[in-house]
Amino acid sequence: MKKYTADKIRNVCLLAHGGVGKTSLAEAACYIAKSSSKLGKTANGTSVFDARPDEKERKMTISMTIGYCEWKDVKINLLDCPGFLDLIGDTKAALRVVETAVMLVDASDGIQVGTEIGYRAVQEANKPRFFFINGMDKEKADFEKTLDSLKSGFGTGVAPVMVPIGQGASFKGVVDLITKEAFEYAPEGNGIGRKIAVPADMEDAVQQMRSALMESVAESDETLMNNYFEKGELTDEELAKGLAKGVAAGLVFPVACGSASLLMGIDELLSRIAVLAPSAKIDEVDVLDMGTAKKIPAGENQPAAGFIFKTLSEEHLGEIILVRMYAGKLAAGQELYNTGRNASERLGALYTMVGHERVEVSEIAAGDIGALLKLKDTHTGDTLADKTHKSIEFAKTEFPAPVISYAVAPKNKGDEDKVGAGIVKIHEEDPSFIFRYEPDIRQTVLSAMGDIHVDIITDVLKRRFKVEVERKLPRISYRETITKSVKYVDYTHKKQSGGAGQYAKVAIDMDPNPRGGGYEFLDKIVGGVIDQSFRPSVDKGIRSKVTEGIFAGYPIVDVKVALVDGKTHPVDSKDVAFQIAGREVFKKAFEMASPILLEPIVNLKVTIPDDCTGDVMGDLSSRRGRIAGMEPQGKYQVITGKVPEAEIQTYAQTLRAITQGRGVYTKSFSHYEPVPAETARKVIEASKSEQQTVAE
Repeated sequence: MKKYTADKIRNVCLLAHGGVGKTSLAEAACYIAKSSSKLGKTANGTSVFDARPDEKERKMTISMTIGYCEWKDVKINLLDCPGFLDLIGDTKAALRVVETAVMLVDASDGIQVGTEIGYRAVQEANKPRFFFINGMDKEKADFEKTLDSLKSGFGTGVAPVMVPIGQGASFKGVVDLITKEAFEYAPEGNGIGRKIAVPADMEDAVQQMRSALMESVAESDETLMNNYFEKGELTDEELAKGLAKGVAAGLVFPVACGSASLLMGIDELLSRIAVLAPSAKIDEVDVLDMGTAKKIPAGENQPAAGFIFKTLSEEHLGEIILVRMYAGKLAAGQELYNTGRNASERLGALYTMVGHERVEVSEIAAGDIGALLKLKDTHTGDTLADKTHKSIEFAKTEFPAPVISYAVAPKNKGDEDKVGAGIVKIHEEDPSFIFRYEPDIRQTVLSAMGDIHVDIITDVLKRRFKVEVERKLPRISYRETITKSVKYVDYTHKKQSGGAGQYAKVAIDMDPNPRGGGYEFLDKIVGGVIDQSFRPSVDKGIRSKVTEGIFAGYPIVDVKVALVDGKTHPVDSKDVAFQIAGREVFKKAFEMASPILLEPIVNLKVTIPDDCTGDVMGDLSSRRGRIAGMEPQGKYQVITGKVPEAEIQTYAQTLRAITQGRGVYTKSFSHYEPVPAETARKVIEASKSEQQTVAE
């Protein structure tokens, strides 16, 4: 492979609704450009990109993979991202390191849920974008209808640079609107179009669309506008340069078309990317220097600085680290510094990838994307840099907050360590889920982007790490507290069973603390009725009950206890006796102080299409939700409110059903508030039943 400077590199991620053909496009592009010697197919399990066992089984992309094409003296790095909503973490990771997104749209189905979700992610990342209308050979393919839907959905910046010759069974080629050249393809041939004359019945339409394209481009540049008015048209070169400028500025979204499965129109798409997409060349790059934002010079001649954006794992090979270089270059044997872990790494062989196939290279230069193997302690989100950059780090990718949680436990006792070790490895490849032990509910909880995401994680645990887990909805992290004060509640602990006895008498006052005040212990003993050395023992005994709860088994909060009286025996009083007395007097007082159950309330932010607003609002009300506001955002509404956590454990599934998968939400903890009496009764009964089952 020849060496490419950053101005000759295009980094592109492929996004689409699942099943539209992203992976087929990546396979076709690499095959046509001869970076891959075989044309794989996801459908029959021969895909070079979807090569994981679970990808072959599910016939879908689960993990982002990369490929490259050398095309028209340019290197195009393609990042193939999963199309399923649950796996959007990889989309975020890819958008973090590319300059351009290519969004595939089905020629017969048009804009789908995944199109909308992907487009929002591209908007948030503020990346230039192309559209590729795929499947022009399908029976119900309709280029004009799909193009109109793109313009309606995504604005006037949508501009076709290519139109099909025929569609459905009659689809045979494309016309380039920039050059007015037409190309015909042999279905499933070598993917290189044969130049033909523009069909006579298309000449007028092509000219009209080319004129419309010129107008769109001219409107984005004053010089081009003047030229257009003076001459009545733009040259091919002016049109291409204007388009490239409009794409980079986020004003123009070129639309290409073809059939990835039949290798038709893909070469022209690559040509358009090579000419119109922004290059990887930048003058400087944003970093954090000891936590403070700054810029450092980029470019090949600067000290090395690269960002680890993805980790892949292959059996018998280990971890494959994907790096985007922003400055300098990497070479085999080079020693770099992992700035976040304060550790040195010596590089072995360097690779570029075509799906799961590796191609060894001599260097990975600024602007390029490549792969590293067998690093000691470098992981997703890390920064590798020259030692002159010891204090800098690239900002880590921000992943969406998980929306669904399950309590998980190994099916076989004793497998806890295997589960933990497996999860750590899987998390390296997919940092978009969270796995942690929750002491409040005494469960290990897996939080992910949806049920399919959880299925994939648990399948990998079973397949790769030979351990199975059971899952169920986690307990809600309720709290217990009191609503009234009680005074001078006493308890005496006596124990005589031969030998030394135990004796402790204590009396306490108990008062509610303000919400959020927690547990507070006050020593109000006067005159030494309890020895000074035993008073902390009372507090220690009370704290044990605060942690484990009393009437429902949940932690106790917002209680103030004052130790006001008691008695010490000169022989039988001991630390353990006062701990027991403290625990029991606290329980006695708590039960007298009108205890209640508190439930966690979460802040909810739901983004939904306009036409789903009524149904979503009604559903939230049925979940005891309180709507705080509603704000329009384009064709969407953003609803904010507060909802009990217990009511939205399965909200992800419901929201997807109501919005046909177009709605998304985020949540964060807000506060605790009392549980309604009937709900509290059911929670307490369930808790006691569970405790009884465990005891048996």
